[in-house]
Amino acid sequence: MEAYKFETTVLKNGIIIVPQLDKYINQQVEVSIVFKEGKRKKKQKVSTDEFLKKWTGFIPETNTEVDKYNYLMEKYA
Repeated sequence: MEAYKFETTVLKNGIIIVPQLDKYINQQVEVSIVFKEGKRKKKQKVSTDEFLKKWTGFIPETNTEVDKYNYLMEKYA
């Protein structure tokens, strides 16, 4: 099995440009991607206040006691 190693960058639209390998056109290949250390963008840590500001109110408040009562009345009626 022949192997080629080269460095490239993933473009914004997800395309990876491979150097010309004209003699291998229309042949199946196996691709492995290894990220270089220190080159990846690290996830930004979010403070508790920022998290709460973003997600507070995401799930609407409901009166669960009424829902529990209705469920039990239907189940045991």
